[in-house]
Amino acid sequence: MRDIQVYNTLTGKKEKLETLEPSHVKLYACGVTVYDDCHIGHAMQAIYFDVIRTYLEYVGYKVTYVRNYTDVDDKIIKRSQERGITPKALVDEIIASSERDMKGLGVKPATFEPRVSESIPEIIGVIQDLETNGFAYSTPEGDVYYRVRKKTDYGKLSNRKTEELQSGTRDLVKGDKEDELDFALWKKDNTEGASWDSPWGRGRPGWHIECSAMAKMYLGKSFDIHGGGRDLVFPHHENEIAQSEAANSCPYSTYWMHSGLLTINKTKMSKSLGNSILTSKFLQRFPGEVLRLAYLQNHYTSNVDFSEQVFRSSAQRLLYFYETMRELDQIASPATGAVSLLPGHKPDELIEAFHREMTNDFGTVGALREILLAFRKANELRQGKPSPAKVHTAAAYAAVFRELFGVFGLVQAAPEDFIQSLKSKIVADLGIEESKIESLITARKTARDTKNFARGDEIRAELTAMGIELMDGPQGTRWTLQWKDEEGK
Repeated sequence: MRDIQVYNTLTGKKEKLETLEPSHVKLYACGVTVYDDCHIGHAMQAIYFDVIRTYLEYVGYKVTYVRNYTDVDDKIIKRSQERGITPKALVDEIIASSERDMKGLGVKPATFEPRVSESIPEIIGVIQDLETNGFAYSTPEGDVYYRVRKKTDYGKLSNRKTEELQSGTRDLVKGDKEDELDFALWKKDNTEGASWDSPWGRGRPGWHIECSAMAKMYLGKSFDIHGGGRDLVFPHHENEIAQSEAANSCPYSTYWMHSGLLTINKTKMSKSLGNSILTSKFLQRFPGEVLRLAYLQNHYTSNVDFSEQVFRSSAQRLLYFYETMRELDQIASPATGAVSLLPGHKPDELIEAFHREMTNDFGTVGALREILLAFRKANELRQGKPSPAKVHTAAAYAAVFRELFGVFGLVQAAPEDFIQSLKSKIVADLGIEESKIESLITARKTARDTKNFARGDEIRAELTAMGIELMDGPQGTRWTLQWKDEEGK
């Protein structure tokens, strides 16, 4: 077990991770509202917390991870009515779509993935506890509200004062609220398939109470880490704290971790702007590892700006990783008995460098930098004569790289298969036929064999202009992708 520093939104500083139960991290992260297919913004939080969970397990923690589905919501009701289907039919379809997307991105299922619609009795129980403790009240219309001003430390997560707040719930129902700041815990509603009987009449839960109830169901009244996007700090997470602490008379989550926000070409992603990228559409163009790498090259707390060039450079770097792994595997096969490493090569030192970065608030940026430096060192093995020491060193590098990349969900496939798949996807996306590339490579070989070096250079230049880089070696000529950005760099 290693000491891990975590930036805690609640306190505004990094703190040592100290779990409520020894060696057991209880983690809750808000999931998606399932009214439409997931876009790559939804993937951002899923990827970051998947890596955080995996690293915690890697260093020896047991992790109980809860990521919910919000399947009761105004947008769901509206969309199902527009499509002429039941709310359940819609959410079943979108959850199945989300699961396909997460699998394509290599995001592992959470330990528990509860739905709001399957947690109604628990939600009603929390609201009743709030009534008993004087923090909730019902109206003649059949709505139930939370008394914001009764919670004296309300606003402690977002650092907002009660006097400066405006009500922030989704589509608040009108009724006899005691205070404009009070937010809905239960809403009167008779929508078929999206409403339930309760002590206050037919209705459905408010947005915030859902997560409070589901977290309690699977993690208890108090747990270790609550995660989500920065856009959820207020009002959603603020209200979760208020509800849970008032209902349970104890602290809610010890650490609050928030991922940054995504923009596309420095503009907020939006369907109305035409820059929204569905995860399924992305996965048609690139393997899921490309998006994982694109995100992990940024710290989870950072705001991320994506562009076509970011995707291309991430694909190119991933290709470099896989091509190097292929070379290492070839050098390391067949493996020999125990021998010394080549002088100047210490693959195991990468493991400690990796932990140094990751224990500092899950610093994926620094960890990837250390891996890249080690890759450059490992590439030195491609030169010079074979030897038992070189074979042993290549095998050691390959084992360490696969172990650490496993934390990130990267470079786990068979290199040759992945390289061919990635190349095929990218050249197809660029409108280039692989057969043309191979034909030009063959023509270049013919030109060089007949001493027509000028023609050989012309063909290389033609391929370079297409974004194809040639690599000549003992086993012949291989090609890889070498894009240039808008400035030709």
